Amino acid sequence: MKVLFVSRLFDGVSGGIERMAIALMNELNVRGHKIELLSWDRVDAETYYPLDKDVVWNRLDMGDAKEKAGWRLRASRQIAIRRFLKSSRPDVMIAFQHGPFLTVAMAALGLGIPIIAAERNAPQRFDHLRAGKRRGLIFQTFRMADRITVQLDDYLEGYPHYLRERIVSIPNPVWPATEPAEPAGTGSRSKRLLSVGRLSYQKNQAALIEAFSQIADQVPGWDLVLVGAGEDETKLKKLVAEKGLDQRVEFTGAVKDVEQFYRTSHLFCLSSRWEGFPNALAEAMAHGLPAVGYADCAGVRQLIADNQTGCLAPGNGIVETLADSLLYLMKDDAARQAMGDAARTAVEQFSPPAVFDRWEKLFCELAGKQ
Repeated sequence: MKVLFVSRLFDGVSGGIERMAIALMNELNVRGHKIELLSWDRVDAETYYPLDKDVVWNRLDMGDAKEKAGWRLRASRQIAIRRFLKSSRPDVMIAFQHGPFLTVAMAALGLGIPIIAAERNAPQRFDHLRAGKRRGLIFQTFRMADRITVQLDDYLEGYPHYLRERIVSIPNPVWPATEPAEPAGTGSRSKRLLSVGRLSYQKNQAALIEAFSQIADQVPGWDLVLVGAGEDETKLKKLVAEKGLDQRVEFTGAVKDVEQFYRTSHLFCLSSRWEGFPNALAEAMAHGLPAVGYADCAGVRQLIADNQTGCLAPGNGIVETLADSLLYLMKDDAARQAMGDAARTAVEQFSPPAVFDRWEKLFCELAGKQ
């Protein structure tokens, strides 16, 4: 079976989409399928995560994939993509996020190639984005998809009824930790509150910094570590300075070995406004870290069981409730350990072999290979 993966940008990108897509491509390649990748990247682009050498990467190399394209460039890309599809003839293709899906779906009209629209965020994202004004139009374009994949069952209700029969829920794979954390921190003089993710509006680290500033004096042995890079970095560093927390908050930038931070931390927080399947949260739980997030954040409330594997702070973006939830767990070593142990068990349902089996089954069904 020949499967074509389509995404806008892979060059040096360390995001969740790229990590999951590459893991899936590599696994399907090992299972004997022919895998190709099509992206808008330059010819000299390189992936942040290792891509198997047998996966054929087709770089469109038309314009800058990091910049918004004008209509003329978009039209040229569609012509080139259609030419490529006629030549490649995949049995099935999957496009990540709406823009690449719409581009490749239009280019493939009349070619008879089954296509999957892979949604990587909850539909509730439209409540926080200007694109929310166009959600009805965006949903209409999904009529061109043979299947739509979402990451959690709860997301089905966020789509119109006319799409629901096409929707399949497949979570992200979560690998078990080789060395778990010790959230109780017995014998540790200092403890670490960890957050991992792109420094961005979506992840809302500003709320976490504000919350930490409210309780920092009550937990003098705790520091906050922010792993990741992004467009909000300058603004967040300025906020830290304004709060006088330069000695208590660390920015690591993007790192490849995130595991070292999971296993040496004692509590995890994801302060996002919305998620899809929050990889960092799931990975932290797999390492035995209890977690704190917002109860009204899609993706977070599905993974954190309140007062069992962590704490859900009421609301979304409310600094005071987040501070209260963090303070409770920071002050209770035994609760952190018990919830961390429960968290490790909770994410076992997302074992990579089981998740990859579900993807392979979906591809085979659409390609008529089953």
